[in-house]
Amino acid sequence: MIQRFAGIFAIAGVALTMLAQSPQPVPRPLQGFTIAGIVLNSITHQPVSGADMVIAPVSARTEIRGVTTGLDGRFTFSGLARGKYSLEGSGKGYHEQGLDQHDFYATAVAVGPELDSEHIVFRLQPDASIEGRIIDEENEPVENASVQLYVKNTEEGEEKATPRGQANTDDRGDYRIGHLAPGTYYLAVAARPWYAQSYARSQYPADADPDTVGRLQQETSELDKAYPLTFYPNVVDSAAAGAITLRAGEHFSADMTLQAVKAVHLKVHGISKNPGEDSSGLQVNVRQRVFDRIDSVSQGVAMMSIADGGTVEVMGLAPGHYLIEVRTPSPRGTKTRSSGWYQELDLAADADLTAATSQAFADVSGVIHFEGAPPPKNPAFVRLTDYYTGDTLRAPLRPEGEFAFRNDHIIPSRYEIVLENSQGFALQKMAATGATVFGRTLDITTGGAVRVAGIASHGIGEVNGTALREGKPVAGAMIVLVPKDPANNLALFRRDQSDSDGTFTLPNIVPGPYTLLAIANGWDLEWANPVVLQPYLKAGEAVQVPGEGKLQVKVPVQ
Repeated sequence: MIQRFAGIFAIAGVALTMLAQSPQPVPRPLQGFTIAGIVLNSITHQPVSGADMVIAPVSARTEIRGVTTGLDGRFTFSGLARGKYSLEGSGKGYHEQGLDQHDFYATAVAVGPELDSEHIVFRLQPDASIEGRIIDEENEPVENASVQLYVKNTEEGEEKATPRGQANTDDRGDYRIGHLAPGTYYLAVAARPWYAQSYARSQYPADADPDTVGRLQQETSELDKAYPLTFYPNVVDSAAAGAITLRAGEHFSADMTLQAVKAVHLKVHGISKNPGEDSSGLQVNVRQRVFDRIDSVSQGVAMMSIADGGTVEVMGLAPGHYLIEVRTPSPRGTKTRSSGWYQELDLAADADLTAATSQAFADVSGVIHFEGAPPPKNPAFVRLTDYYTGDTLRAPLRPEGEFAFRNDHIIPSRYEIVLENSQGFALQKMAATGATVFGRTLDITTGGAVRVAGIASHGIGEVNGTALREGKPVAGAMIVLVPKDPANNLALFRRDQSDSDGTFTLPNIVPGPYTLLAIANGWDLEWANPVVLQPYLKAGEAVQVPGEGKLQVKVPVQ
């Protein structure tokens, strides 16, 4: 049972609420403390017997202890040292969840003198699920369709729909996605008609005359069909997708009908120059905009045929809006970087695509200067994260501070840029040619060379504090450390959830000025949106975070 829970304490910034129903706490010695309480079904409020409860010290997540609740739903962990402990529960019909969990945060239980940790009420949320049947226009089941699940949340600072799993239909067209937490979800279905047949021009006999090719095309046109990416309830535009709001324990039925349409073909020309040239490094990626992201089209849907003379034909696509990325291999025997280009277009009918009518990728490189100290010894990376698609790219940082995204083809967009695995170094200032810099944001508007110069300094800070309301600690509040110029410094935000004693810890902070917020019931707020933050910032606590230091602060809960 212990191994079963070995991975569940990876929840970042753990911190969790204790609902006290107790007399005055009794002073204890520094050893032999207890965490105890009762587990209740969050809907029926009845005790949950047989629930698996586990704890681990926040400072030593691998030291896991587990117990099972009794018939009365109660649990006890005794003989504990003073400190803070993660507390999680699960069971049959209940997904793994932390105490008062929100996003990736939960409330840790603080134990020690003057603290009551023996009257916890853990409200365990029963699993929700979505199930249904996918059929075609003839009321026949669609087998092996990919049903993709998206959840609307604010995990990235602004409200977005992000992928949260998928399921495939069986031979009856049925699917089920279980173990879901309460929330707002969307469904998208990708599939290919079982009878679909698509033929590229290169697949016809080489000696076929135009009349023969025309006849063959006519014979296969009735089978050259595709299903558009379809969203619940039976719409083909993610902007019109219907939201499925699940409550704890709810089981929602979502049946969908796919309508086959005539497939379109996309010919991509000029990829290789010589017949017979090795195409093993060739990539033609076909992606679609889904909600706020760009997702790959299922390989089971889109098919490709590579012909001599530099043409790739993409088949099996339904009409729609696509992002086409073409990446060509380096010539054999050279160290030349691979090249490529891209185009975003609406495909309503067969089309041709060439480099001449497309846009070049950006070529990003640069140097990081380390201020007052030698560069980190361990391999460090420069990370680019696209604000709009969530795509993340990494380039290794060489000993002299140089970096280059040589194996990545970067589409012009708005990118967050940070250092990773940098051993206490943080990016302080940045400038660029070929792009515009705002704080720690890199705006790339055109293809071509982008050169970045950054200054990194050693020393990261930490903020420890207590969330208070009328002088009393508050558990379960959302803690947000907001940087100066929040619109362009997403990487500098830090979040946590206040623990049972109202305390919290925000580590790995780039030194500088911030505003510290504690917000009750703020977990649905767009915490990185400057407009949403504005009324809270006025009542926040201004802090100056030092390098290599720990700051103690008290913050009022709003």
